[in-house]
Amino acid sequence: MPPWLDATWLRLREAHRHARLGQALLITGPSGVGKRLLADHFARLLLCTAPDADGNPCGTCADCHLFATGHHPDRLLLEPDADAASGEIRAEQVRQLCARETLTPMRGATKVLMVVPADAMNLFAANSLLKTLEEPVESTVWILITEQPQRLSQTIRSRCQQINLTSPPAARALPWLEARLLSQGASTVVSAARCLALAQGAPLRALALAEAGALEQRQALLDDLINVARGERDPLAVANDWQRHEPSLALGAMIDGLLDMLRLAVDPTHARIINLGARHALVALAAQLELAAAHRFLQVLLQARASIDAPLNRQILFEALLVRWAWLARSAT
Repeated sequence: MPPWLDATWLRLREAHRHARLGQALLITGPSGVGKRLLADHFARLLLCTAPDADGNPCGTCADCHLFATGHHPDRLLLEPDADAASGEIRAEQVRQLCARETLTPMRGATKVLMVVPADAMNLFAANSLLKTLEEPVESTVWILITEQPQRLSQTIRSRCQQINLTSPPAARALPWLEARLLSQGASTVVSAARCLALAQGAPLRALALAEAGALEQRQALLDDLINVARGERDPLAVANDWQRHEPSLALGAMIDGLLDMLRLAVDPTHARIINLGARHALVALAAQLELAAAHRFLQVLLQARASIDAPLNRQILFEALLVRWAWLARSAT
């Protein structure tokens, strides 16, 4: 269990030990803070036949082995239909899971039913689940996981005990992250701090970014943005170069770069910026920023990211955004 989850795990474990938990949990928080890790560890405890003296799953019994291999018959996982273009969890999937809830557990006294991400349920699926949550079978525990609890109805949320995870302080996350990046080069401390900033403080997301080589890609995108803002590169030429990048990655770089500039425009010494290595260049650009226009452009970028799953022409998207980026940077000069 990562160290920043220790306190939450202790409260959860003790609540279970003293029968203070209900039959439905809702675990919320941003991407990369360990929601699924916590849920899986708790599910393993519920199914373990020989917890240790502290009330943790033993990791060695037959049920723990089955859970580790993903084959425990009393742990049922509901995810979006892989064949559905919508990415939704459909009502039929929920109804099938609820039907299995009524069956007797196959190995022990408890079944664990997990819905990930819970906000992927469409309206009909959510209504089907609500009926079950109103009168759950005593032998089952429901665990719902989501980054967007506001997309769940208040009625569903009210029937769950909520556990909200947040990004831990850097002092807790960095040692854990550095230990896992040791094999990736000598500049472990620097790369860990940069990845953590890029992941907005979420350690697991930071680790995934480091393993995917995201630092190099993001640095290249940021360099392009700075050069466009300075007038040193043609935005149309950069848009053409960006065809090799996923739109989500490029939009993320633009949003994070603009957010940093807005922070630095208010306070040039601002400590919590995302692009730590580009502070000097961003401070210079921020000094020329017209704040109202920058905030309007930020809304455009956020709307573009929200629509990223819709069919789009990358060339046209990148050209439009980069031309506006160049105009924003130069309009104040």
